[in-house]
Amino acid sequence: MTTPGQRTACALATAAVMLLPAPALAVPAAVASTSYHVDNRPGSGCTDAGAGTQQQPWCTFAPVNARTYTAGDRILLARGAAWAQGMTLRGSGTAGNRIELSAYGSGAKPRILKGAAHTGIELLNASHWTVNNLEVDGRGTQKLIWGIRAKYDGTAGIGHQDLNFSSLSLHHNHMGVYVAGNAAPAEGQWGIKGLTMTAIEGFHNEVSIAFGANGLPRTFIQDAVLSRLDLTNDDGEPAVHKDCPNSITLQSMTRVTLMDSLISHAGGCTTLTGTTGVYLGHVDDADITNNIIAYTQQSGSPDQSGVNYEGWTRNVAVRGNLITGNVRWGVALQGIHEDGPNRAVTVESNAIAYNGQPPIAALGSEAHSDGVIRDNLWEGTGLTTVVSGGSFDGLAISGNAGPATGGRIWYAARDFATGQGVYGWRYQYSGDAGATWADLTYHQADTSWRPTGGTSLPLIQKWRWHPAGSPSGYIARAWTAPRDGTVAIRGRAAMTELGGDGVRVRIQHNGSQAMAAKTLGGGDRVGVPTDVDSLTVKAGDILRFILDPGPAGASSHDTTSWTPVIGYLN
Repeated sequence: MTTPGQRTACALATAAVMLLPAPALAVPAAVASTSYHVDNRPGSGCTDAGAGTQQQPWCTFAPVNARTYTAGDRILLARGAAWAQGMTLRGSGTAGNRIELSAYGSGAKPRILKGAAHTGIELLNASHWTVNNLEVDGRGTQKLIWGIRAKYDGTAGIGHQDLNFSSLSLHHNHMGVYVAGNAAPAEGQWGIKGLTMTAIEGFHNEVSIAFGANGLPRTFIQDAVLSRLDLTNDDGEPAVHKDCPNSITLQSMTRVTLMDSLISHAGGCTTLTGTTGVYLGHVDDADITNNIIAYTQQSGSPDQSGVNYEGWTRNVAVRGNLITGNVRWGVALQGIHEDGPNRAVTVESNAIAYNGQPPIAALGSEAHSDGVIRDNLWEGTGLTTVVSGGSFDGLAISGNAGPATGGRIWYAARDFATGQGVYGWRYQYSGDAGATWADLTYHQADTSWRPTGGTSLPLIQKWRWHPAGSPSGYIARAWTAPRDGTVAIRGRAAMTELGGDGVRVRIQHNGSQAMAAKTLGGGDRVGVPTDVDSLTVKAGDILRFILDPGPAGASSHDTTSWTPVIGYLN
């Protein structure tokens, strides 16, 4: 019998057994730095016998699949067009001259639909590729197993670099994006290093994004940055291929950042090994920062948690997140694998509230976790619980504020709105170092609060802020207290870009210091805590969360992730 919280070591058994090497194909080399266009719409004048120009594009993916691409090449799919075919891509670019798969023209994103293939887009041993501005819809009699798969196979699958996915819509697949392979890198080697994903929309998949597989080393994927993901309702609709374990699976990875993302309503179909929003296994040096991880569903599965430390993790930190509404625990620390403890766990400065069971659980007696649980804002009958022999003996627990009361907490990203004053928040700018404040104006085009008249900076968006280039140019989210009481504040400020000279963050209460200014260095994605343990407020008091570019006033590369949270303690 499966004990509560028990999961298998491999969350991706189906994918692991299907990672077979592709057959070798004799294909002609493409001419360097060539753009190839594909448009099958009526009136396009397409032909697969041509050169794939914009004036005479290809009709199908057959000529796309017959080429090996080189530095600077572009494969461009017509907006508004759709293909029920699979695409297989080979070749590598260079650091200064990447290969791109993207869209051209106007209208809706090009759509790749379920055809005879099991995979919508497959990249084989790829370096220096960009894939963007596409939709992959896996619905069919049998759905796509992989919407997009990047495979690193055999000896040719070792030592690759630079893979970028952005502005993609992936839905109704078994897996939306999957990065793995059967390459066997030795110590000091990797399969793919330098992987970014941003602005990825995944919904009604079984797993929206997954990395790694059972048996791959944790160094297989290195230096990954995942941001502004929107992963929702992973329930396998309309028909389940296998099961719905997680919305995002992080395994076989070293040095990974997941930030500024929504992971919601994971685990929408039964999975015997358990469900969670974010799965962590065989991972080193990860930062899960400033995300909303919510509403893992009731599917009759084990776990049903927000974040699951499965095992074999080292130095994995969960900071600044809102973890709420999950059927069972907010964070599950598994101890069910004798050879796979979770080492140097950090669960810090999160809001873990309104889950079905206590915020943090330790499960299983085989390998207890160690690390710290500190400075979280929590709600419930207690912060921690043990299940099936679990233990917190190896974890230092301190500074946690709770229980939150009143049925609500205020998390800045979740509460972000198009109107001033919604949920008590206002979006403001000061040109005189905080002496006076004025409201910003909402701009629908980029969903930001900016000055009237369209000035590009400063701006405040759902997850991210960017100050203006002036030492006295401050921006703020200002929260008005709805009632008298004592509040706790939690949060994490971190840079989203490399470079620049950093920023400063501070918190004021009615214009007085509640948290002194903290400097955030340029490129610091780990960030600094922005916690206030206890603050007495009256109805109508204003808490102002302030960002400025620093004393030099330089604002290059100053985009900052910061989504503070406030909760009443009485």
